[in-house]
Amino acid sequence: MHYPYQTYKILFFCLVVLALAGCSKNEEMIPPELLGNWKVISFDDNVSLTKVIKSSTNTWPDFNNGDNTLSFNKLSSTSGEVYGKNVTNTFTGTFEIYPGNKIVIKDGIWTLINEPEWGSLFRSSLKSTMTFELTGNILLLFYNQKKNSITFEKIIL
Repeated sequence: MHYPYQTYKILFFCLVVLALAGCSKNEEMIPPELLGNWKVISFDDNVSLTKVIKSSTNTWPDFNNGDNTLSFNKLSSTSGEVYGKNVTNTFTGTFEIYPGNKIVIKDGIWTLINEPEWGSLFRSSLKSTMTFELTGNILLLFYNQKKNSITFEKIIL
């Protein structure tokens, strides 16, 4: 059976449309390096170029070694669950990745036991996170229009 040339053009056009429809145009995939466990190294003021680091006066070493920790687990190509500990308290929530290294951490549930300043800084900063940068084993979570950030180091087990 012989088909007219116009039929092939229509068939080709339909295949191209289907192929393009299958491509995700606005999805940002979760970088594999983001997944895993992280520990806060500092809270950074990117305007005054100052840092708050963990010290014996702003945290309690008897609880979680005085650390703020965070873990990312993938649920889909653009979202997952996030959980961790801010010295004396635990939290869990979800996160979504968007184009331009945007990240939204939401649906957070926190325990609210008395905590040191280091833990309080973590909770208030993490809720405002807007974008991220990954460089090797260092993760920066930016908030307040990038005027502030949290610096994390990857925990290698």
